[in-house]
Formats: sequence, C-alpha cells, structure tokens
Amino acid sequence: MKKSLLQQVRQMGTLWCAWRVIYENGRSSQSRDTRLEVEEFATRAAEGLTRIQHQLNLGRFTFKPAKGVPIPKKGKNAIRPLVVAPVESRIVQRAIHDVLRRIPAIRQYAESPYSFGGVKKRQGTDQAAVPAAIQAVLTAIGDGATYVIRSDISSFFTKIPKPTVTAIVSDATKEPEFDELFAQAIKVELENLASLREHALAFPIYEIGVAQGNSLSPLLGNLLLYDFDQQMNAGECRCIRYVDDFIILAPDRRIAEDHFSQGLELLKKQGLETSHEKTFRGTVASGFEFLGIELGNGAIRPTKAARRRLLDNVSGVFSASARSFRSHSDADELPRSLSLIRTLYEVQGIVQGWGNHYSFCNEKNVFSQLDAELDNLLRQYLGSYAAARKVASQRGRRRLIGIPLLEELASHPFVWPKTTPKLQVHSKPATPPKLTASTQTASSSAL
Repeated sequence: MKKSLLQQVRQMGTLWCAWRVIYENGRSSQSRDTRLEVEEFATRAAEGLTRIQHQLNLGRFTFKPAKGVPIPKKGKNAIRPLVVAPVESRIVQRAIHDVLRRIPAIRQYAESPYSFGGVKKRQGTDQAAVPAAIQAVLTAIGDGATYVIRSDISSFFTKIPKPTVTAIVSDATKEPEFDELFAQAIKVELENLASLREHALAFPIYEIGVAQGNSLSPLLGNLLLYDFDQQMNAGECRCIRYVDDFIILAPDRRIAEDHFSQGLELLKKQGLETSHEKTFRGTVASGFEFLGIELGNGAIRPTKAARRRLLDNVSGVFSASARSFRSHSDADELPRSLSLIRTLYEVQGIVQGWGNHYSFCNEKNVFSQLDAELDNLLRQYLGSYAAARKVASQRGRRRLIGIPLLEELASHPFVWPKTTPKLQVHSKPATPPKLTASTQTASSSAL
C-alpha cells in the first residue's frame, strides 16, 4: 500500500536525508550560532531524529518560534529579514520539501530548466545550484549572446503570497493532513518580535511573505515564477534565474532591453518589482558579475566581495578563540566551542564549504592567493595557542586544546558500601536431665 505524504515525512529515512542537508549547509554557514547549533545536534542526532519522528507520529510536533535576524543592507537604511528557526524545525521543513519534490505536479514547477535556486541536481547532470546556473550562462554566451542585463527582485521572499502558493500545493497533494503540516511549516512566528522594534514589519509574519532561511521558500518562489521563467525564455534570449536574481543574455542590446521590459510586466502581475540599484547592463566582452562570480575575458572567478567574506569569516572564528586563550586561566572554564580542536574543525567546514561552492572557477591563482592568506591567519592563531599553552598548567593545556581531563569526567563515582558485621547466634548447651531415684537404680543395674 502506498504511503501517504504525511507518512513519508515521518519516515526515518526521510528525516535522516533532511538532517544531512541541514548539517552540511549549517557547517559552512556564516553564522557562528548556526554552526554551533548543528554541531551540538550532531552529537545526539539519532536520539533527536527519533524524538522528532515520535512527535510527528503522535501529531504533536510543533514549529517553535524562530529568531528574526535583521541583516543591514550595505549602503542602505534597510535590512534583509533573515529567519532562523530551531534546528528541529529546519529538519522537518526540509523533510516536507523533499516529499513535495516527489510529487510530479510539483516537480514540474521545481525543475524548470531556467531556474536554479533550491533545485537538486537534474538527472544526467553533475551540477546544481550556482555552478549549474553559471554553466547555463556560459552556454548562452557560446550560443551567441553578446549583451547582458542583470537584476534582482526586490524583497522577493517577503512578497510571496502564502495563499497563492498554498493553493498550488493543495491542488497537487490532495491530502488535508499534510497540507496542515505544510501550512505550519511556512508560518512565521518570531520569539524576538518585540526587540526587533522598527524592523518587525519587514519580517513575513502575515499572509504575504515567506521566511528567508526556510528550506521551503526557494521552492515556493519557483512555484510562483514558473510562468515568468517559461515566457522569458520563449524567444531568442535566455533568462537564467536563481531565486530572486536573474540575468538576460541576448544577441544585442535592443533585444535585451525589450526582453527586460517584458519581464518587468510579468513581475508586476505578481506584485513584484526589480531593484534599480542592482540592475546592471553591459556587454559580455567587458565582463560582468552574477551570483558572486566574475565572468569576463575567459576568466571565471569568485568576486572580491566573496573572497573577502571568506577571509573575514575565518578571521572572526580564529579571533574569538584566540581571545579566549588570552583571557584563560586555570580557575576559569574555557568553552569547548572555543578550544583548538573545535575551532580548527569549524574553520575546516567553512573553507571546505566555500571551496566546494566555487570549485568550478578557472582562475587557480585566485585560490593560491587565498590559501596564502588563510595560511597566515592559521599561523597567527596557532601562535596565540602556543603562547597560552606555555604559561598554562596541565589542566589549562587540556582545556585549551579541547581534550577533557579524565578526572573531570569521573564526576559521578559510585560509593563503596560500608560492611556491617552480622550478629552470630550461638545455641545454648543442652541441660543434662535430672536423675530420679528410679533412673539411678536402672543405671546401676545396667552397669
């Protein structure tokens, strides 16, 4: 018997697959809190996933309030409203996403050949996400595109109408219980709403808008803009979209401008508009940027901003740990998250995630330069560790490196019982019988 969609979400295999995605994304996150949270859950993943499954089976799983993080936009008096849900909520949201992708009617929307954000590897391809989008751009250039217009849909996630995308999902699923769980998964409730103050209204807490940071949001964006993708690629231009970023590649400027005007009208029908400040026009020959990549004159490399973010991220992690080394003393507790081992492991995740993301770039000297700068940061950090270790005791040295002392782990020893001698019961000696006169006579006769 075929399992219902809700049963598929509850399956341990689905939850484990969802957790692996959340873990890999979390390890390379720019947020230290997110990295630490997924590492903490990883230490008890089997137990945590079993608990989630049990709650789902009983219909008692709840999406706890998330944290609203207002990210300032560079050079603007505005923010990017990021919503960070607890890791358990993110796992279930991802599980719902994965089950939805199995439905043919949803997969049709999600697997548009012109949309690449929040899309898995397509069958027969080795690429997905940003690498696949850049490859599509290169293919368009190879097909004769000479002019580009790149733009960005303003406040995209906060303008996606929940009723519209919910209706599309309901038509495809036809399963009310699953639809209820889906509705709860995209609902935004913030634990820190009061502290956000004037930024509170920028978060999608009402009927319009979905959370940036929710695994389901890119999929919902693809559902909403499916017709946009099809119509923008109906002629001789190519329009490559990655969530809210898109680029038009055309044979010449006039055709590109006509196509861009058409795109503005299509977006307007959905209540969307582009950012004038982020719109770029130029020739392929002069070079351009898209999705954090510089393309031009045969070169494909990460932008300067992307390279700087990597170094700043690694430097921030090293600096936080080095500060704790300098202030550490034998009487103080050093957080294990700031120890040498945990810090190096955290940086390894950041660097590996970044490197995997940009592995398709063809300018090796850029990576060599970055490696040299990373080596310098690592050298400085290890120097801070060596200086702190030199003046620390054995207990302090173990805390610095992050390997616990066995004597501290043995904090709940059993107590050896005290022996109590048992009382010995001694029997009284038998009392000899009294001899009567007749007894004495009989005894004498026997003798």
